[in-house]
Amino acid sequence: MATRQILVIDAGTSKVRCYAHDSDVGIVASASSPWAYAQEPDAPEFARSFDVEAVWRGISDSIAECVTGRNIAAVSVTSQRQALAFLDNQGDEIYVGPNMDLRSVFEGAALDEDNGPRIYTQTGHIPTFMLAAGKLRWFQLHRPEAYARIANVLTLADWLAWKLTGELTRERTLAAESGLLNIWSRGPLADLYQHLGLHHDTPMLVTASDVIGETSTESAAQSGLDMGTPVVAAGADTQAGLIGLGVVRASDVGLIAGWSAPVQMVTSQPMLAPMGETWTGLHPIENRWVLESTTGDMGNSYRWLREMLVAPGSDGYSQLDELSDSVPVGSEGARSYLGPGRMDMSNLGMRQGGMLFPVPMTVTGFGKAHLVRSTLEGFAFAVRANLEQIERLTDEHPDQLSVGGGMARSAAFLKILTDVIGRPIRVAADPRSTVQGGALAARIALGEYQNFDETAEFVREQLDTIQSDPLDSAEYDDFYEEWVETAENLSGLMA
Repeated sequence: MATRQILVIDAGTSKVRCYAHDSDVGIVASASSPWAYAQEPDAPEFARSFDVEAVWRGISDSIAECVTGRNIAAVSVTSQRQALAFLDNQGDEIYVGPNMDLRSVFEGAALDEDNGPRIYTQTGHIPTFMLAAGKLRWFQLHRPEAYARIANVLTLADWLAWKLTGELTRERTLAAESGLLNIWSRGPLADLYQHLGLHHDTPMLVTASDVIGETSTESAAQSGLDMGTPVVAAGADTQAGLIGLGVVRASDVGLIAGWSAPVQMVTSQPMLAPMGETWTGLHPIENRWVLESTTGDMGNSYRWLREMLVAPGSDGYSQLDELSDSVPVGSEGARSYLGPGRMDMSNLGMRQGGMLFPVPMTVTGFGKAHLVRSTLEGFAFAVRANLEQIERLTDEHPDQLSVGGGMARSAAFLKILTDVIGRPIRVAADPRSTVQGGALAARIALGEYQNFDETAEFVREQLDTIQSDPLDSAEYDDFYEEWVETAENLSGLMA
């Protein structure tokens, strides 16, 4: 009998990826589709929304490529956080957009000026331009006719599940990340939205590993899936990544180093920062939360560096690792500030970045190898800064860090990271921990595991440990303090 595989749909920041996941060997097939964006002449320059028909066509084609000839037991759906969909009462899309949609910067700022502490206390998130309330206010003010038609507000994964099953649901971890759920009660926020004068609906709430519904006749015909295939909620992509790394116990901490690189610690209660610097969200397990301090752009910055330095079509990341390994600890004085830093959501804005290195060039011999290693060291310094911020807020000091995401493909980064933080890191053979987490959610739904605590025991047995070098860690302590001080000085240049 053919192995029953899970189709994991991961709607990430850069594209939608589909994976066929086998319980014995992991990912056995994959396909992807780029996001297609709509033209909005009446929207601000930095507004972004999807071309819904083109996006769904691309997703359907990617699914078909993955499932052909395979025995798919269930579909699991996860997505980027803060991406939203507005539907009318017929189920037609009014708006579907990514987390990079910045249309509501001013509308969100106005909401925060009057209601910021209340919004942060109840949602665990700020600023509001990133949340559902900000987007709704923009539509209310700038497209009132479209706003009046809004019947359902969904997250991106909820919308994908709707397209597959015809069921309107709201997954809790994603809802909390979009400011659609009270982080204390894990229930609706009707009172807050009523206070803000905004639309609020209450579709059925589901939890990661819940079966949302089954593939419909229409979606099966479009995608090649069998009609009646169970569709399972996998939750927010970052939290799914934690599940894929076995990060489920209070004080466990994980880094999902992808396009961005959030550090999340599991907590037994919501934890709010005094000035709203960090985020609090829900862990997929009931009565557990996550405290988040994110570095911001990491994988995106490294992609830029790779495209600058490595010829197209080559194994760019391996070449970058080789370059990094040719330079000693500390990059011979070079320092990189390409975006990642310590999270402060109460004080967002553009800041100065770049590269600093000793001159004159005739003496220092600074080259692209220094550029690569100093960039990876800068990334690791940013992770340490965010880990320390979480430790200050929780008074917890975990003895290891679990790491997943695309940056975990870089052996050089992993070695630098463990030396910079001065403690072991745990990694999987396949860094795509979000896919693993999505597959495990589906296998719970199928009855193969009881819960995420049980899957964590299985996952932790598969992880490898990378130990830090005490001598290198001691050197990095001084370099880290220097990096932090310079980063603060650079930020002041944009003030």
